[in-house]
Amino acid sequence: MTNNFFSIINKSWFLLDSEELKIYSIVVFILTFIGGIIASILISAINPTNIFFTILSFTAISALLAIFSYKRDWFDKKYGLVSKYHIGMNYQVVFYLICILNLCLSLIFFYPNLENHGLSDATIMFLSQQIPLIFMLLRLDVFDDENCHIKKEDEMGNIHYENTLGYNPIIYYFIGFSLSILIGICLNNYVKDVLVSSYFTTNLLQLIFSIAALFLLLSPDLLDKILPFNLRTWNGTLKLIILIIVLLAILHIFII
Repeated sequence: MTNNFFSIINKSWFLLDSEELKIYSIVVFILTFIGGIIASILISAINPTNIFFTILSFTAISALLAIFSYKRDWFDKKYGLVSKYHIGMNYQVVFYLICILNLCLSLIFFYPNLENHGLSDATIMFLSQQIPLIFMLLRLDVFDDENCHIKKEDEMGNIHYENTLGYNPIIYYFIGFSLSILIGICLNNYVKDVLVSSYFTTNLLQLIFSIAALFLLLSPDLLDKILPFNLRTWNGTLKLIILIIVLLAILHIFII
């Protein structure tokens, strides 16, 4: 029995059958749960926070990773786990892993916001951090591996395809997560203005602008029609990140 257990653990995830996947998923949960408890203790020792929320976040991520491991065949059938264009998993599968990461980050940030700003602010910030994922989920087809190649034509008129970065969901998630913090601040200010002073024009405009900017930035196919560089290339993505940094700096000046 012990030998069978370790043989399953050592066996490639892609080669496991359905029964072996059950054991593998349980092991994934146990190992990540134990690692999460250790990480929670270290985080609490380094930075004053509520260990309950950090353990809760890592427990959630452990459970979701176990479910992801067990549902391997579903992901493979729907999206294809291994990419045909780059090393690693299909971008749409990566998106679901990002969802797990986002939940963990949101829960970890919840307690400091709760402690410093109260339940209302902490809840609004938590919800605002889910907005990038909602936008990406609504347009998940954009973050498809099929967008990882560019059609080119040589001097002889022959058409070939060049593999590129494509619309990497990891990059766009972190762009969206950064902007979602500003959206949370705008929404907090808007709610306070409505409840306290009934004056909301400025903060409402800031909120609408921030959400519109977030939607546009998380729609790289639309941006590609506007910007003079190709966002599917490394060079174009780097230029976009520089543009985002400038935009966030401007928003920071006017919002905070």
